[in-house]
Amino acid sequence: MKILRKNNGTFEILALPGDTEIERGEYIAAVEGDKALILEVIDVEYADIPGLLEDLLRELTLQKASMSIYDPHGVSSITFSIRESKVIVAKLRTVVWRDGVRLNSLWIPSRFTSKIQRIPTSEVLRHVKGEPQIPIEIGGSFGEQIAIDAADLDNSLTIVTGRKGTGKSHLVKVLLYELVRHGCYALVFDINGEYCGLGHAKEGESNDVSDKIIIARPCIDFKVGLETMGLDVIMDILEHVFATPQNSIREFARLWEYLERSGKLTIEGLLGEVRRVHMNEAVRDALMSRLHVILGSGFIIDGDYDPIYQLFNSREDGLLVVVDLSRLRPMVRRMVVEYVLSGITRHLSEGTIPPLFLVSEEAHLYVGETYWEDIVTRMRHLGISPIFVTNQPDSIPELIYRQADNLFLFNFVNENDLEALSRFSHVDSETVKKIAPSLELGQALIIGSIVGNIPILVKIKDINARVLGRTKRFFKSLEQKV
Repeated sequence: MKILRKNNGTFEILALPGDTEIERGEYIAAVEGDKALILEVIDVEYADIPGLLEDLLRELTLQKASMSIYDPHGVSSITFSIRESKVIVAKLRTVVWRDGVRLNSLWIPSRFTSKIQRIPTSEVLRHVKGEPQIPIEIGGSFGEQIAIDAADLDNSLTIVTGRKGTGKSHLVKVLLYELVRHGCYALVFDINGEYCGLGHAKEGESNDVSDKIIIARPCIDFKVGLETMGLDVIMDILEHVFATPQNSIREFARLWEYLERSGKLTIEGLLGEVRRVHMNEAVRDALMSRLHVILGSGFIIDGDYDPIYQLFNSREDGLLVVVDLSRLRPMVRRMVVEYVLSGITRHLSEGTIPPLFLVSEEAHLYVGETYWEDIVTRMRHLGISPIFVTNQPDSIPELIYRQADNLFLFNFVNENDLEALSRFSHVDSETVKKIAPSLELGQALIIGSIVGNIPILVKIKDINARVLGRTKRFFKSLEQKV
């Protein structure tokens, strides 16, 4: 193989037929002396050879006439190799010198004397990242196992996206399983009830994280006191979840403050005060209809009870809280999310709970611009490491893409989805558009600081846990992991 040409960060490598048995996402190195270009393959094309059209027409004519060419000197094999040569299209990822990696180097090797060879993905990672401090084995890449550093997920914003049924949720389960094993704290908004089996091995017995997982079911065993929730959170819920008019919210705040001063702040007290006090009937109806849903859901109880503080201070060696939203109506689900986000933000600001990973499963269903915006902006100061999981990348606010540190990308073929992903700043759009449509089931392209800002292709591994959330089919033999 020889370097044919360079166009900005794209290299074209001329290769003979036997050298093109290569896959998208594999790495090759152009080595000269003690320096090497690290290139990632994104495509293979036909070489543009002068006279090729004439040769093809001659070949077709001879085949049709059933004629053969007399070749006493055996030059046809050489001619065949030249005609069948290919061009490997690869992206420059980094330059490796004897003294380390140089990302801004303009050095390029000789076209004639440099040697081009395959390089294992793990070796590329060692060059750009070094050995992981807290290794998490994530899966396999072209015949070898790949480990990432859990410390690179800490205090980072991560996006996991791909078409439905490609393995997004399975990846997040692997990450949570390994993080909790290392003593981390995490909370996941479980929209489909599929994380509830992480504490059980495949055969039903306990596994390494069984005693570190708590299933919190809102309105059943996960409730919050009215005084703990506070006026600000209730007002946010009225405004952002129930679209309550501002004049109604102001009237509600006045009634709350009166009951709080008089020591009569209860659910019945609030409802009774709205019925009793003289106010505009339209305002009364607006408040009563919404308060019946909020206070009648069973999620809020009288008194001062803080479930978030109780949960995250129940263990000192790691914990995963699974907030099961699968049985809630959409309005109640969004209300629970608003409370949980406000609660963990407040406790982290006060230092009363440990830093944690926050997983938003099916994020497009409830990610708004209230607490999420605040969390993304202040996450490093709060101690939150958000992980957004969605199959609709265009529904995620641009702020999140701009702030994102890591992207786990599964298969996408829709051009609009691929265009939305190009807003992620750690990779060029051409790489995403070339590789994403060819990804297999369970295969992810990892991009961002967690892999030294070079894309790595990985087949996600399995774990010893009951992985719920499989695609349910009438024909059982076709069922697959989601």
